Amino acid sequence: MVCSGRPMRFPRPHLAHRLSSLLLAAAAFSLLGCPSSSGLTDAGVDGAIPPVDAAGLDVPVRDAAPLPLGCAPDDAREIVCPESGCDGPPSFAWDGTRCVPIACGACEGADCASIETSLDACRAAHATCDAELCRATDGDWQFWAEECGHHVCGVPPPQTCEVGTPVCDCGATRTFVPGVGCAPDDCPAVDPLPPEMLCGRTGGAWTDGICCSTTCGVFCELDCAAPGCVCGAFEVFDLVRGCVPATECFVRSEGETCTNERSRCDDGLICCQTCGGAGCEPERTCRAPVCDGDPATDVCGNNALAP
Repeated sequence: MVCSGRPMRFPRPHLAHRLSSLLLAAAAFSLLGCPSSSGLTDAGVDGAIPPVDAAGLDVPVRDAAPLPLGCAPDDAREIVCPESGCDGPPSFAWDGTRCVPIACGACEGADCASIETSLDACRAAHATCDAELCRATDGDWQFWAEECGHHVCGVPPPQTCEVGTPVCDCGATRTFVPGVGCAPDDCPAVDPLPPEMLCGRTGGAWTDGICCSTTCGVFCELDCAAPGCVCGAFEVFDLVRGCVPATECFVRSEGETCTNERSRCDDGLICCQTCGGAGCEPERTCRAPVCDGDPATDVCGNNALAP
């Protein structure tokens, strides 16, 4: 099996950083017979590929790059259950990675008076921010990640840092370029392993009779005898990289669990436990806030006076 390169189309600065990144990418490809993997799997899944040994590589320790000018989060948050009611126009605040709706203008924070009044205006105002550029060029903006730099050819860079940030994953054939988005790169050509082998080497379990591979730990509803890969609860199966984490798995809908600290509930929902105090189940779910005005009932619907 041979991995060949292609001419670089987007030259970038920081050559030492790029060379060390490509070295790590090459090491990851060699483990799988060319395909790369982030190596992140859901806790408790056996058979994951061990981390790439970076010994001998130039692996600098540094913090992630600062946010571009104008891309820092707005000091503006939605008031949950406002006391004065909710009958004003909506507004939209930038949280550092996306435009967040603030229903009926019930906002608190120093920037509430200056945020946008429509989603399109908010996105246009932040169109050059890394998160917007990533999504606009079909990348996966990993808001839940805490890494030192954007992925190179689908592989995290080999730096270590004290403070990580969200990053863009452009897949196995592209790399994120600031100010441009996901762009073609001189990534190694990939001759993928058979899916059953790729699944096992990236922490999944190749299983008969499930018809298709799991998505975020959920089995497909199709009824057939075909095999598929059972990846972790926060992963999808990529035909080139195997089980890889995906942003869609960290965004939770109403009724879904949000116990993982990196999960985010859909707009308009909050992460709640059924009760508070000793003896409560640790599992939390996304649900709409309870705004009944009862001082004994919190926004999750828990009654402090209940036995």
